[in-house]
Amino acid sequence: MKRNEIETKYTWDLTKLFPDQQAFDNALAKAKQGLAALIAMKGHLADTKDHFICYMETKEDMERYLEQCIVYANMSCDVEPSIPQNTMNKAAAMQVYQQAMTGLSFCDVELIEAKEAIDSYLQDEACSDFRYPMSELFRTIPHRLDAEKEQLLAEIGEIATAPAQIYDAFRMRFDPVMVDGEEQFLSDATYTSFLFHPDVEVRKQAFTNLYQEYERYGNAFAQMLKGHAKGQVFNAKMRNFSSALEASLFADGADQTLYDKVLHMANEKYKQARHDFFAFRKEQLGLKEQHTYDLLLPYIKDVNVSYTIEESFDIIRKALAPLGETYGKLLTRAQEERWVDCFPHEQKVGGAYSGGCHDSLPYILTNFTGNYDSLSTLAHELGHSMHSYFSRTTQRPLLSDYRIFVAEVASTVNEILLNNYLLKTSDDRQYRKYILANLLEQLVGTLYRQPMYAKFESHLHELIEQDQPVSSSVLTDYFIQLSKDYYGESVCIDELEGYKCYYIPHFYYNFYVYKYTLGMAVALSFVKKIEAGEVADYLAFLSKGGSESPIDELVHAGVDPRSDAVYDDAFTYFEDVLKQLKELM
Repeated sequence: MKRNEIETKYTWDLTKLFPDQQAFDNALAKAKQGLAALIAMKGHLADTKDHFICYMETKEDMERYLEQCIVYANMSCDVEPSIPQNTMNKAAAMQVYQQAMTGLSFCDVELIEAKEAIDSYLQDEACSDFRYPMSELFRTIPHRLDAEKEQLLAEIGEIATAPAQIYDAFRMRFDPVMVDGEEQFLSDATYTSFLFHPDVEVRKQAFTNLYQEYERYGNAFAQMLKGHAKGQVFNAKMRNFSSALEASLFADGADQTLYDKVLHMANEKYKQARHDFFAFRKEQLGLKEQHTYDLLLPYIKDVNVSYTIEESFDIIRKALAPLGETYGKLLTRAQEERWVDCFPHEQKVGGAYSGGCHDSLPYILTNFTGNYDSLSTLAHELGHSMHSYFSRTTQRPLLSDYRIFVAEVASTVNEILLNNYLLKTSDDRQYRKYILANLLEQLVGTLYRQPMYAKFESHLHELIEQDQPVSSSVLTDYFIQLSKDYYGESVCIDELEGYKCYYIPHFYYNFYVYKYTLGMAVALSFVKKIEAGEVADYLAFLSKGGSESPIDELVHAGVDPRSDAVYDDAFTYFEDVLKQLKELM
C-alpha cells in the first residue's frame, strides 16, 4: 500500500505544527537567531540576576524553535522519506542542532563557575523555575571538564551519534512471503503479522527472509553497534565515570544497585516462571519443536478477534474511564484531530512511537493491522501522548520534558487497564483465555524480555571497556547464548536468531531497555491505586514533566521504584496470571 491510497483521516496532521515550508523555514531562522544571541552572551551569562534570566529564557526559546523543526523533519521522513524536501529539512535542522551543541558548549562551564552567584539568584521567586534545572547541572560538577575539553566533546558529538543515525536511515528490502501461492509484502512493520499465521512454513519463511538480510549486512550492523558503544564508553571515561552504565544511570539519578535489582529479578530470581510459560505454550500448541517464530502463534482457538481503528478508540476510551472525564475527552481529541498516523505503507518506518514537541500535538505513529497487538499498541502509545500532553500543558518548555526513566509508566498503565477492562466485561470463557494469554505475552515481553536485552547491552559495553575484540560473530554468538538461557529447553534456537541483536533499535540508544521492566512494575502498582479510586496522585505524576527527578516524581506519587516489593509484586502477578490461564485451560 502507498501513502496516497490511505484516507487522510487515518494520517497525522503535521500542518498543525507547520502549515507550509515557509513556516518551517521561519522557525529554523528563529532558532538560528536565538543561537547567535546565546553565543553573543558568552562571558556574561550570570553577571547579574537579569543577565541570568535573559540567558535561561533565550535558551528556552531557541530550543523550542529547534525542537519544532527537528520533530517535524523526523516525522515527515518517517512516513515519506523519498520526498527530497523532507530529507533536506532534516539535514538543515540537524545541522543547527550540531551548531548549538558545539557553539554553546561553554554555557555549562560558565554557569558552574558562577555557582555562588546563581545560588543567590535562585532564592528570588523570579528564578524559581530554574531551581531544579540548575540543581541538576550542579550535580554534574564532579564529571565536568575544563572549557577546552568540553568544547572537544561537543565537536565530536555528531560522530558519536552517527551509528544511531545510520541505523535510523538504513532501509532494507526483504524477499516477499508466499502465502497461499501469492507474494505478500514483508517489512519490519508487517513481519509480526506473519508470525500469527497457522502455516509453519509461512512463519519460518518470514523469519528467514527478514533475518537473512540482517545476516547479509551483519558486519555493517556490528560496526554500528560497536561504534555506538565506543562513543558511550569514551564519553563516560572523559567524564570520570567508571563505566558507560554508571554514566547513563547518573543522568536519571539512579545507581547500579537499582539496575542490578531489575536484572536479577527477571534473569535469576523469577527465571523458572518464564521457563514454565514457554513450556506451557509448547504443550498447548502440541508442537514437537517450538521455535522463536512460533512464539506468537495463538494457542487459544475459536476466538475471532479483530478491531477497526474506530473500534479500538472506543474500547480504549471505556477501558481508561477510571482515569477521569478529562482524560477521556483527550482520547476523543486524539482520534478527531488526527494525532495518529495509523496504517503501514511502503517506505513508512516500522514500529510505533509517541512524538511531537512542546508546541505540537502529541503525535503517534503506529502500524495498525487490526489484531490485538495493534489495539494494545495504540493504548500504549496513547499513554505516552497523554503523559506528554499533561506535562506540556502544565509545565513551561524548560520543565516539560519527562525523563526516559519514567516514560514507560504511563504507557504501561494504559495497557494493564485495557486488559483488566477486557477481562471484566466478558463472560466468554474462550475470550477470557485469549486476553489472559495476550496479557502473559505482554508481561513476558516487558518484565522478562527487556532485562535479557539489557544483559546483552551491558555485555557489549563491557567488551569495549575491556578492550576485547567485537565482531559480528562475537555479538551474534552471545545473543544466541542469552536466548537459550532465556527461553529454556522448550524452545529451539535457530542460527539466524543471533542476528536479532541487530533488529532491536534500542541497542543503538543508551541503556534504555531495563526501564521497560521498571515501568511495568511501577505501572502495576499505580493500577492498583487507580482501580481503588485513587487517581489524583497518578494524574499529578503525569503533569510533573521534568520538574523533579524521576525517582522523586514516582515516590511523591506513592510508588518507590527502589523497593524490592514493587518487583516481587510484579513478578508474582505474572505467576498469578499464568496460574489463572492454566486453570481455565
